[in-house]
Formats: sequence, structure tokens, C-alpha cells
Amino acid sequence: MSDAQDPATVPGAGTQVKLRGCSRQGEGDESSHLRRHQELQAFLHLLEHSFLQDFLSKDPCFQISEKYLLSMVLVYFQRANLQLSEYTHSNLFLALYLANDMEEDLEDPKSVIFLWALGQDWRHQVSDFLHQRDKLWARMGFRAVVRRQSCEEVMAKEPTHWAWTRERHSHHGRAQRSFPKAQIPLPRGPGLSPPHCPLCALPPHRRLCCLRPLPVSSKCLSYNAEWQRPSSQAWPWSRGFLIVLPTQLPLEPGTYTLHIIPKLLLCPRR
Repeated sequence: MSDAQDPATVPGAGTQVKLRGCSRQGEGDESSHLRRHQELQAFLHLLEHSFLQDFLSKDPCFQISEKYLLSMVLVYFQRANLQLSEYTHSNLFLALYLANDMEEDLEDPKSVIFLWALGQDWRHQVSDFLHQRDKLWARMGFRAVVRRQSCEEVMAKEPTHWAWTRERHSHHGRAQRSFPKAQIPLPRGPGLSPPHCPLCALPPHRRLCCLRPLPVSSKCLSYNAEWQRPSSQAWPWSRGFLIVLPTQLPLEPGTYTLHIIPKLLLCPRR
């Protein structure tokens, strides 16, 4: 990306940070609110662009574009005092990458942004992309930390917008990162179908069953006089057997030991 082609280019850091964009000092509350409304509408309109729609559809698990990251992009635009004409997908990719830098621990998912922002020749343009990101960061006064409350204030202005429904499921949260990588499919580049996530495809109640250990009942099994232990000939252990596990049971590769309880523990009679 060259400075002439990408509207995300800005003057250097330091005293030049505020040269572009509009200053809100001295503006009345009414004009400030109007400006914020215009910025929000311009941002939401940008998300409707067919290219960005394609990009967002390739991230169905919201690994790099969940609702808080998207709201951070608008906060970055406002901090950088971008003109409404600068609300472009090029600037969005820069801001979204910076938001991922600040909030996410994994490096692989956000690298997909290079494919969308730079095209097929992205490997030769990564350094320039990162340079443009730093320029945007400088234009923001190097204020890249965004409070959760600020994100929620952005979303509260248009609470029913579809962008704010992009909520990452708990099984893709930081607490679950010890799961096999197959459970966390990465977004894909242009022209590719969205990745399939077996957990996200499940109904919510099935996801919980897969992610949480089965609860231990506090009640003991009551004795049933009609219950009889099968004869030793009925047990298939000596002939080999098949165990069917839930299809989405997250198990690490390895060898597991099967413990067979020979007797049923009964509760004492009261």
C-alpha cells in the first residue's frame, strides 16, 4: 500500500498527529453529538460493503471480528479524527489488526487480515501494512487501550444492529485454549468457503455437554429388587468390546485407561 493509494496514511508521529481530521474543541454538545452520530452511521454503512460482508462471513467463530473488536475499530476511527471519507475498508483492516494486537493472545488468527487487506501478493506488503498500522496508532495519540464500557456505549447507540450479535462462544474463549487446534478453526481468505467448526454447529445445550464434565449426582442409586447382575457369560470383556463416545467429546490424543467397576454401590437403607 502506498501513501497515495491508502487513506490510512497519516503524517508522522509527534506534533503532526493532529494535522488531519477535524478538531472538536470549542464545538457545542449538539454538534458533537451530531458528529458522533454521523461517524457511527458511516461505520455501520461501511460494514455493509460487499467485500467486508464476505470478510466477516469467513469468520463465523468471530476469532478476529467479534463485536467488541468491531466496536474498538470505531473508537479508533474517532480517536484518530478520521474524516467520514476515510471510513474505508483499508482503514478498517488497519484498526481491526491493531485491536487484535491489543486484545488477543494468538497470532495466527489476525494474520488472515493480511490476505484481505493486501491481496495475493500480501507477503511482500506486510511490512508496509504494519507501518501504516503504526501511523494510525500515532494519529490516535498512541491510545489503543479501550475500556469495555466504551465498547458497550458504542453498541448501545444502535443496540439492534447485526454487528453486535457477533458474540464469541465460550468454547473459543481464552479459558479453552488448551483444546486441540482442530476445535478452533481459523478464518479463511477471499474466495474460500468459511471454516466448519463442529462445536459452533451444535445446539447450545450440546456445546455445554461437550465442554463441561458430566455432573456427579448427589443421589445414590436405590436398590431395586428386580435388578440382577448379569451372569459372567453376559459380560463381553473377555471377547473384546466397542465403546461409543459422544461425537464431539474433546479428548487429547493419547492412551486412556478404562476402569470397570464390578459392583454397584448401594445406598444404606434408612
